[in-house]
Amino acid sequence: MSSAVRSRKVGRVPMPAVKKANGVPLYAQIREALRRQISAGELKPGTKLPGEDALTEQFGVSRMTVRQGVSELIDEGLLYRRRGVGTFVSQRHVQRDHNRLTTFFDSAAAEGFDARIEVLAQEVVPAKHMVAQALDLKEGEPVIYIRSLRFADGLPITLHDEYVPYKLFPELLYQEMTTMMSWEALERSGYRVKHAVQKVEALPAEHNIATVLQMEKGAPILFKHRTVIAEDGNPLEFALCYSRGDSYALTMTLKR
Repeated sequence: MSSAVRSRKVGRVPMPAVKKANGVPLYAQIREALRRQISAGELKPGTKLPGEDALTEQFGVSRMTVRQGVSELIDEGLLYRRRGVGTFVSQRHVQRDHNRLTTFFDSAAAEGFDARIEVLAQEVVPAKHMVAQALDLKEGEPVIYIRSLRFADGLPITLHDEYVPYKLFPELLYQEMTTMMSWEALERSGYRVKHAVQKVEALPAEHNIATVLQMEKGAPILFKHRTVIAEDGNPLEFALCYSRGDSYALTMTLKR
């Protein structure tokens, strides 16, 4: 778990009473009471829940009932348990719909996050073998390299390394890239995007990536490399993306 997510003890959090005669199982009432407190921000990400004994006393139910209600929220990903330490509120996840090509801002806004992008580098570099191969260039040809860090509610979520052929759009070197993606800028110049091809892997965070994303070394990340293709078949952008495993989720529709 990220070192950026500091554990905050909450002591005795006031909990709504549960009613034994309303037809709703007690564990479900506890589950929904905790869910409402998480949604309302009364229990913030990283907050440690009171222990089972405290929750048992506050709700006036058995430990088994408390355990079942809490376990269902753990199964949903709203809570997580650290063995020997306690149960904590999970980070909210930026949900990315990977059935279509969307921007970070689109996804973050849909989930109610305050999103921003910080550009860490924007320069011309020679294309290395992997980049040249993805962009159908000769090795060493100039490409515009943009490294950016994406934030949601102030937390660094994704580190992006993007490459665009310099010959297609040299003006991109001077474009403000804090409110748009590079392929969006290319579209505004007349290059129409048709589709993107990408591969996603789960990896442990290396030291430099973990440092930028404010995570512990070895914590899980989602690593993605993506090539954006134009209508004429030419590759427009190649990107390497490193996203926090505790704050980023992918949604895909699978058809048979």
